[in-house]
Amino acid sequence: MSFCINPHCLNPQNRDDELFCISCGSELLLQGRYRVVRQLGGGGFAVTFEAIEVRTNTSKVLKVLTNNHQKAIELFQQEAEVLSKLNHPGIPKVERDAYFVYFPRNSQNPIHCFVMEKIVGMDLQKYMENREMRPIDQNLAIAWLRELVTILEQVHNQNFFHRDIKPPNIMLRASSGELALIDFGTARELTQTYYFAQAQGQVTGIISAGYTPTEQMNGKAVLQSDFFALGRTFVYLLAGKQPTDPTVYNSYTNEMGWRIYAPHISPLLANLIDQMMAQLPSQRPANTQEILQRLTEIEQSLQPPPLLPLPPKWPRRRLIQMLGFGGIGLAVPVLSYTFLFKDKSTLTVSSTGSGDYQTISEAIKNAQPGTRILVKPGFYQEGLIINKPLKIIGDGPVASIIIESTNSNCILMQTDQAEVRGLTLRGFAGQKNNKFFAVDIPQGQIVLADCDITSDSLSCVSVQGATANPIIQQCKIHDSEQAGIFFQNNSRGTVEDCDIFGNGLSGIAIKENSNPIIQRCKLHDGKQGGVLVYETAQGTVEDCEIFGNALSGVEIRTNGNPIIRRCKINQNKGRALYVHDNGLGTVENCDLSGNILGAFSIDTSSKVLRSGNTE
Repeated sequence: MSFCINPHCLNPQNRDDELFCISCGSELLLQGRYRVVRQLGGGGFAVTFEAIEVRTNTSKVLKVLTNNHQKAIELFQQEAEVLSKLNHPGIPKVERDAYFVYFPRNSQNPIHCFVMEKIVGMDLQKYMENREMRPIDQNLAIAWLRELVTILEQVHNQNFFHRDIKPPNIMLRASSGELALIDFGTARELTQTYYFAQAQGQVTGIISAGYTPTEQMNGKAVLQSDFFALGRTFVYLLAGKQPTDPTVYNSYTNEMGWRIYAPHISPLLANLIDQMMAQLPSQRPANTQEILQRLTEIEQSLQPPPLLPLPPKWPRRRLIQMLGFGGIGLAVPVLSYTFLFKDKSTLTVSSTGSGDYQTISEAIKNAQPGTRILVKPGFYQEGLIINKPLKIIGDGPVASIIIESTNSNCILMQTDQAEVRGLTLRGFAGQKNNKFFAVDIPQGQIVLADCDITSDSLSCVSVQGATANPIIQQCKIHDSEQAGIFFQNNSRGTVEDCDIFGNGLSGIAIKENSNPIIQRCKLHDGKQGGVLVYETAQGTVEDCEIFGNALSGVEIRTNGNPIIRRCKINQNKGRALYVHDNGLGTVENCDLSGNILGAFSIDTSSKVLRSGNTE
């Protein structure tokens, strides 16, 4: 079959031994070497065909421009030029002479064409649709992100940027499983001329809803604009939802709430994707190398700890002789054997070099499960990933043992049990326009006690996921950009005897069916409220003092259903209790006096049980 590409041909199908179309007379053997066999697709300003290079019998893709507007021609020529300059298996190959102009018979209107490598496979949008929008797993996401960033590195190193990264423009090769980035029609070269044209407002704005950042919509795309689109692409792949879907995108706050649909991924990977999608280009990774380095760190953090060697299997008689129990029964030697091999080691960390290690991370890496790590006074600029059962204890005044991190969480919990006591944890990710919780607890039961915790980007402490159930005791949790402690995604936990103050949002926020217990805490001087219970969340707040907050002491959103008992909720600038429509809850035996706007504001559709309160 030989296909005529004359758009006005009434019968474009011909035998493959014809040189000219039987219907319209247009030439069929293009450039004397390409025979078109079928149409592949179309959209926008171009249509694609499968063509055979007759000299090598190789399948190619012929791309044909369908719009002869000057700007469309410029973009089309630009795509051919860009692809011809790039040499990477993740980019379709285009030969230098692949661009040509074709004139149908009896027509003075040229048809612009170029030939490129045919990638056999499926684009990622069709791939996800065929999977019924089932999210990809974490390992595949990391591999694909590394692959695409490596492709972008090649593009950016040639002073180009793509400007239209999205799932339909990423192909998955059927033969190798490798990815390829396609549709470079909107790519631009970074030159002084480009920046001048940008300043003069002469740059074409390319917009793909949900994937295009604000600066690009305004005609001021930069290299980091590609990172934004790539981050949004991975929201689609990991959450199985378009980034414009209202279940993940809040158009009023311009925030993405995609993580609840991707509970299977590491917070470190989620943090990287969120940073790639930051509103300002300066808040995103500076270059591809930074993203690749972060991916390496994420992969290392996900490696399981090495298996411990089993103790030697000595014969029973030999073991009894060694332990000196030759004439005693078996029970005592077995007990002694267990005691003999129980790990009771202690490691010390000192920033001055006087301990076993100079960094806590190094001690964690080399510690056996169950080890106690004593941290001497000093300044430790690092983020800790706790991936085995350990006790990390400050060995000195809390204020003199400082862990500060600008590029990660101060503590990331990745094991079932751990204990951390007596540390000052400073999450200063905001200084480098990063976004991390000071303490991130996506799993396990960590005892977090006697610590001083602050964060200048997100919440001080994040508790997320059904397996997260920390015990937080006698901590100072203050001056965060968001909440002091943020419970989300079915999490639990107990917070006791903590001083929680000066946080940007609420002292404690409870969301998405989470159900913590808050006891004997002070929640005060928050820049918004004391306790915020979101839709469908629960929680028990007992014997707490909630005072001096800029809004209400306790706020209950629609279908939130907490229990508030024996609390003193006073001197807040709003009300003691503010309940939205259809809010639920129980408030009993509380002192609700002395708030500027009064004790209660409860919507008529709400059902709050009240008893024994002082108003």
